[in-house]
Amino acid sequence: MNRPMTLPPPGLSGGARIAHAGAGRWLALALLLTTWIGALDYLSGYELRLGSLYLLPIALATWSAGRYAGLSIAAAACLCWLFSFSSSHGYARPELFYWDGLVMVVVFVVFVILLTRLRLALQRADERFVRVLDEMHAAVYVVDAHSGRILYANRRLAEMIGAEPNALGAADLPQYLTGGDGHDRRGALYSSHGFSSEERRDPASGRWYLVQFGPIPWQDTSAVTLIVVTDISDRRHAQFLRRENRDMLYRTSRLSALTEATSALAHEINQPLMAIASYNDACLRLLASETMDRAELVHAIEKSRGQAIRAGNIVTRMRDFVRSKHPQPVLCELNAIVREAIELMEARIEDYCVVVNVVLGEDLPPILADRFLLEQVVVNLLENAVDAMRPLAQARRRLTVSTGRQPAGAITVSISDNGEGIPAAIDKHLYTPFRSTKPQGLGLGLSICRSVVEAHGGRLWHDPNPGGGTIFHFTIAAEDE
Repeated sequence: MNRPMTLPPPGLSGGARIAHAGAGRWLALALLLTTWIGALDYLSGYELRLGSLYLLPIALATWSAGRYAGLSIAAAACLCWLFSFSSSHGYARPELFYWDGLVMVVVFVVFVILLTRLRLALQRADERFVRVLDEMHAAVYVVDAHSGRILYANRRLAEMIGAEPNALGAADLPQYLTGGDGHDRRGALYSSHGFSSEERRDPASGRWYLVQFGPIPWQDTSAVTLIVVTDISDRRHAQFLRRENRDMLYRTSRLSALTEATSALAHEINQPLMAIASYNDACLRLLASETMDRAELVHAIEKSRGQAIRAGNIVTRMRDFVRSKHPQPVLCELNAIVREAIELMEARIEDYCVVVNVVLGEDLPPILADRFLLEQVVVNLLENAVDAMRPLAQARRRLTVSTGRQPAGAITVSISDNGEGIPAAIDKHLYTPFRSTKPQGLGLGLSICRSVVEAHGGRLWHDPNPGGGTIFHFTIAAEDE
């Protein structure tokens, strides 16, 4: 299979370009110059010592046609010099003639060898330059800003467009490779000051490309633009998958939170409903009493109304949580989230006779977070702490919830219990999904909590409680950072 041709780069030397222009013509010119210098040397009477000028045709021959061509012209130059001196001029001492000729031969040969090595080194540098650019996955090409002519293009561009770039101009390239919506846009692109980049989509294949462009120096041309086109379709697809995974994580966390919250909801909403029933019974007794106290009746009705509002708020909060399909970060107070989470756990805390100590930091800055997700993180940690203390006697169950700010600026929430602690065998797998320490648990709680906290730019970890039990901490970035 034939590989697409590419335009040659300018390289580091002019040797390749001279050879490309026609080695035969340069060799003929070198031979003509050699003859002309020999004739001029002869006609001048050898007063000007023009022998050093032979280096010019030798250089032309060596640079255009290689070492053997250079040696051939050097031999011709020596013959011209030898013929001229031997036929018309002599030295006072013959050995000086031979010495002068030997020096000239050595100088010419060394000059050819050094020039050949220089030419070979520059050619290899050109080849490495071309090889590196051709092996790149990105398409690289250079465009003349005035004429729109492609001055250089690597193999990748030829593969992308399915044609030889030297047969095309910049105006013939697809717009997603040049970044234009027409000639004016393309002209603005090629006259850009400084490098820029844009992401563009090929409407035919649906693939995405990152196009980077900017002016660069280029031989004697002042206005050229280097354009690098990189296929980023896989990267875009990976970003799409990450977004899908985040949404899936959010949906999973909502389902897990909903499962756990449903059981707590029955306890929580039962409390205000029972209170409403009790206050209504009191109202009925007051109305049936012959000595009805109007103030007590109003007080009982107000209490009943307050409990009804509380039950409605619980239902509303749960409904909003269920309806939320995507994370909705808003400015909120972390202390308020912690207080609401404690209220949600109030019935369970009372059922297990846990004493709660709440220490909330003062003047904490607001945070940008999805309050429902963050509230569920606190609820999950509170629930784990309560469960960890169930083996203890009721009088010993102590739960501490605190908030504060770290020296680095992040806000920290700490929830500690004085339970039996976490066994070493379980500790290293504590945040692993589907590995639960509870008989009926799914093993998603702490894993989801950590993902939610990290999605908010924070960190979740735990330490042993010096007084027994475990302390869970998580941080959330403050909005004033």
